[in-house]
Amino acid sequence: MRSPSDSSQPSRQVFAITGKGGVGKTTFTAILAKILSAEGVNLLAVDADPPVSLTYALGAQPVKTVGDMRSRLIEDPAEKKKFDEKHTRDVVKEEVLIDLKGMGLLVLGRAEGPGCYCGLNQLLKFGIESLTEQYEITLIDCEAGIEQINRRVIDSISRLVMISDATLKGLQTAAYLRDIASKHGVAGPYETGLVINRAGEGVEALMQKAHEMGLHVLGVVPPDPNVAEYDRVGKPTIGLPDDSPSVLAVREILKGLRRAD
Repeated sequence: MRSPSDSSQPSRQVFAITGKGGVGKTTFTAILAKILSAEGVNLLAVDADPPVSLTYALGAQPVKTVGDMRSRLIEDPAEKKKFDEKHTRDVVKEEVLIDLKGMGLLVLGRAEGPGCYCGLNQLLKFGIESLTEQYEITLIDCEAGIEQINRRVIDSISRLVMISDATLKGLQTAAYLRDIASKHGVAGPYETGLVINRAGEGVEALMQKAHEMGLHVLGVVPPDPNVAEYDRVGKPTIGLPDDSPSVLAVREILKGLRRAD
């Protein structure tokens, strides 16, 4: 396993998007991907949630996953020879990366099975982290939690973006995730921010409550009938119209993220 050598690559930005289940973090991530890829940003999307919702939101199929690759390596020791011959990053790129014509997509898929494969997991994580160095921005659609970022994906992030619905419970979960990340090993330095999703009347009071909880509000995304319709009929989120309310709101949030650089 050789060390990364591409020192000429531009500095990367890694955005980890998290939140409790059902708050719309996958939709938010897919809209970010839509905007960034349309701008020509060299972009990597990582679907780190086992249901692979981001994959479908981007109009793709989970035909290749890191979980499947892990299984092959466990079941067929001959597969490991690839790691002796090439950089781990290149093996992950060749065996798992999905090309979506404007962005790369990495699907983690299923979590580890029974048994301990710590060495193998670290090997694959090394390959993923090395791969992100070839992209300007990496978006990670996390599970409903934060601990698995270091365990399954990557050692360091630039932004922890917490998505909440327009409820006090959502804010409380966001604050909890922020504290978990701070206390349990998400490597820094990184910045945190909150996005309140599907926010209608009364959002000002929630924003004030978020401020009192020490949460930095990046912005709000209004209810969007287009998102509801796309979800109902199974259309990929990435195909939302450019003037859709959620797309316009996420575009403004992205401006704020970039100003923070």
